[in-house]
Amino acid sequence: MNITIEKELASFKSHIIDHATLANILLTLGYTRINDKIVELKRKGMIASLKSGLYVHTSPLSSSIVSKEMIANNLLGPSYLSFDYALSFYGLIPEGVHEVTSATTKRSKSFQTDFGVFSYRQISKELYPIGLQIHSLKNGNFLMASKEKALCDKVYCTKDISIRTKTAMMEFLINDLRIDLDELIDCDVETPKQYKNISKSKKIELLAGILEGLKK
Repeated sequence: MNITIEKELASFKSHIIDHATLANILLTLGYTRINDKIVELKRKGMIASLKSGLYVHTSPLSSSIVSKEMIANNLLGPSYLSFDYALSFYGLIPEGVHEVTSATTKRSKSFQTDFGVFSYRQISKELYPIGLQIHSLKNGNFLMASKEKALCDKVYCTKDISIRTKTAMMEFLINDLRIDLDELIDCDVETPKQYKNISKSKKIELLAGILEGLKK
């Protein structure tokens, strides 16, 4: 394989590259049968498809690793990591999570890729910007809900529960979600308050009350 291609791919430190950019690289290097060359790169393991028109490169010249978080942000946008994946990331739940879960303003969707399953759940445009954080990696940044926002998303989007009291909410957090409440003692109570005011959800109102109580 032409070492020049490896060098060009390695310059994309996020490892994520779209079809138009890849095609332009190949044209610049003198290739004319672009689609055939892309098929060859796939066969040789230099790139892998995430979805139509979007790839991840695995150039051996790259010093960074492929980030599932960055893939999640790029597979479907606008989106941010949330729900179980974020809760596990922050240590709020004890289980490791294999499916990479995100929230989006678009329709709910799921992608099966060589790097795992990436699922997206729709939330309203009004709730989207609350409590978001940018996390930095060696090869780029990714957007994720704060731990408070991720918990609000999880509670709000769990539709098959009826919770009307703080006691019931506490039982749901501890027994069903297995939330480590000690990790929420330093939580930001403003995020659930904003979430409650916009969503008008009784569940989020109860959750906000519990989180505020943990601070006292």
